[in-house]
Amino acid sequence: MLDNVITSRQMLSLSYPELDELSAGARQFVQAAALVGEGFTLQEVAQLQSVTTLSLLPLLDEALAAGVVDFAGDRLAFASAEVHRALREQVPSRVRRMLLHSVSPSHLHEAAGPAVPGEEAVFSPENSSGNSTGNSTGNSSGVAEDLLSGLFRAESSAGERLSSSAEDELRTELTRQLSGSTDAAAAGNEADLVVRLFKDDARGRKDWAREILRVHRATPVSAIAAIVLSNLEWAAGSLDEGLHWGREALRLANDALPVTWRPYPSLALGAKLNQLGRFCESATEIGRARALAERLHHHRAITDSMIANGRVLMGRGHMAQAEAELASSVSQARRLGDSTTASHGLALMSLISLARGENGRAADQVWRAGTELAGRPRAALVAHQWADVRVSAEHADPRNAVKLLVGRYPELVTEPSLFLRDHAAAAWLVRLARRAEDTSLAASAVRAVERLAQPSAADPAYTAAALHAWALLHDNVEALECAVRQHRYPFAAAAADEDLGMLLMRRGDREASVGRHLRAARDRYRSIGASAAATRVESVLRELGTGFFPPRSNPASPAAVPLDDLTEAELRIAHLVAGGMTNRQVATRLGRSPHTVNYHLRQIFRKLDIGSRVELARLLD
Repeated sequence: MLDNVITSRQMLSLSYPELDELSAGARQFVQAAALVGEGFTLQEVAQLQSVTTLSLLPLLDEALAAGVVDFAGDRLAFASAEVHRALREQVPSRVRRMLLHSVSPSHLHEAAGPAVPGEEAVFSPENSSGNSTGNSTGNSSGVAEDLLSGLFRAESSAGERLSSSAEDELRTELTRQLSGSTDAAAAGNEADLVVRLFKDDARGRKDWAREILRVHRATPVSAIAAIVLSNLEWAAGSLDEGLHWGREALRLANDALPVTWRPYPSLALGAKLNQLGRFCESATEIGRARALAERLHHHRAITDSMIANGRVLMGRGHMAQAEAELASSVSQARRLGDSTTASHGLALMSLISLARGENGRAADQVWRAGTELAGRPRAALVAHQWADVRVSAEHADPRNAVKLLVGRYPELVTEPSLFLRDHAAAAWLVRLARRAEDTSLAASAVRAVERLAQPSAADPAYTAAALHAWALLHDNVEALECAVRQHRYPFAAAAADEDLGMLLMRRGDREASVGRHLRAARDRYRSIGASAAATRVESVLRELGTGFFPPRSNPASPAAVPLDDLTEAELRIAHLVAGGMTNRQVATRLGRSPHTVNYHLRQIFRKLDIGSRVELARLLD
């Protein structure tokens, strides 16, 4: 009789066989996710399980591969309501209550869904209403401060329309600031002119800014209009115009702006010069802004100048100094209640952690950057979005990393903002897209950076980034060689050297340039503290031995690679490994265990008489 009893877990397996593909860890992950709700985020599950987000990425990858969950906009969701309900009911009610009582965010009250029949409610509106995770600036003009600070630092071009309450708050703050140089009525009129810069589409804002500059000369309004116009032109890729209006804003600011705003035009111009790789000019402008802010005891402007200086140090490859500067800025921003600047600093610090191979620390920093932005929908930063994608891609299958990017942050690829800030971003996206076999993403990244490299651009800095990405997409050695010579950013130059060495390796090049480029990449990475990349290249150099390849086989010879000896499963694994996947990623892609993949890979090496992944990639190229 007992043999005929079907347990609830067996019933679940019969109804949803895809759950049997999950490891024990992945099954615990989806059960915890089910407690959050039919829709959830990785951060919510991490908090529930008291683990880091990074540690959940392999388990998420496994759940995605099995089809148990999928992306739904900026969240994750179960494949069906039935799967969610069944997994939730698998968790004993006592364990369910204990887990939910151990966390405080009020969003879990909403996300947890209806109670299972017979289970007492864990949360109530009365005991969860005070558990907001959002950060308050403790300043009634927080929205206005964020808008004006972001505008002046070139992090905002007044691109998102204001709500009526935010519009009123901005008008009040502007009137207060402007009343020091004119009467209250005139200050109110000038505030209305500025508020209108936040109320239209990009073309309308440009037209209005130009009209202000035509009618109002040497006034606070004209200086702000010049900054808005500079940021809008810059964001559209019109670099000449962006620099022109940035310099004009700086000229107007000396006489027109209220004293407390005067550090910011220099910061906005310094940010643009840094993006062009003109580090000395950038440092000069940022230093001028910081000195003025310190004389004025303007703590927020001091913090913003520290962020800007951290970016310059990152661009120059001085990672340790950049991290120290950014850490100080985050601490000061938190003391001021400036959560947007704190988030910005944490996101940049996570990119430094990634470069060092400290992936767990990077994931924690990205998570903390996100919590700083909670409840501040206008404060989304390109730096945080990019860091989130980079951290997630470290452990996700390439296809799932692309789904996260396109589903959550599609504007990163379609808008110039990312490529203006990071000269290595387009090449990184092409590499990701090729591993995911997504040619449309690769082509989109190349097109986006090519628009910045037009002959009319103010500076040829983006030519190298465009050449680099295009060369990766088309396996073009000559273009990569040009990119290596032209890159101004040390990290981007190191990546181009590595990509060139790997391309020559895949082609079976026998010349010393192969080893030379890989060694140059390793040395560049080491000099800037990018230890993770340096270790990666060093491992390839070790496999290459002297850095030279054995003679290339004669193409006319019929003694080709004995691929016919491989089974269909072995051939598929061979191609995935040759494409750069780890054994774990291959296992996830094929729905096999890593142990099975290891076994097949040993058979592949034996049959092909090779001893490394490098040789396998060269044979299959």
